[in-house]
Amino acid sequence: MKLPKALSPVAKIVFPTLLVAFALLLQAQEAQPRPNLSGNWVFNPQKSSLKMPAPTSLTLRIEQADSQVHFSRTQLYGEQRFHWDLDTVADGQKEVVQKEPQYTANVRVYWQGTSLVLDQQITADDGTKATDVVTYSLADGDKTLEAVERQTVVGGKGIITNKWVYERMPQ
Repeated sequence: MKLPKALSPVAKIVFPTLLVAFALLLQAQEAQPRPNLSGNWVFNPQKSSLKMPAPTSLTLRIEQADSQVHFSRTQLYGEQRFHWDLDTVADGQKEVVQKEPQYTANVRVYWQGTSLVLDQQITADDGTKATDVVTYSLADGDKTLEAVERQTVVGGKGIITNKWVYERMPQ
């Protein structure tokens, strides 16, 4: 790479050094070991912070093998039961389209450092559009799964943030 003539002698030394340092930082970030989020997780409402009514109960199962990820979630709100499944690849490229009676979701999953990100673009049957981005990370010696969810409705008033905390169930 040829540097511009207008750079001072110091800048000619510092600039390439910064480029190398930046490249090494990116490489180190990519080399971070990815945690395995596999397990059965139960929702802990006392440790969570939600901007909506908490479910009566919620269980989440994650199965992770290399880049393959399977989510299975069951939520109860009183007597109403909701179940959701997703099979995908955590590469940020594969998009899964889920068609439900009330909405269609275009879902991508990818790694951001040591956190797994679930990024959904949702279109409700009435045409309302929203994004729902959930960032999953382990805490407390891998005994706790934290899911920080950011929801945005197109034309809405800002971002709603929920923090879902799950405890690992014994195997």
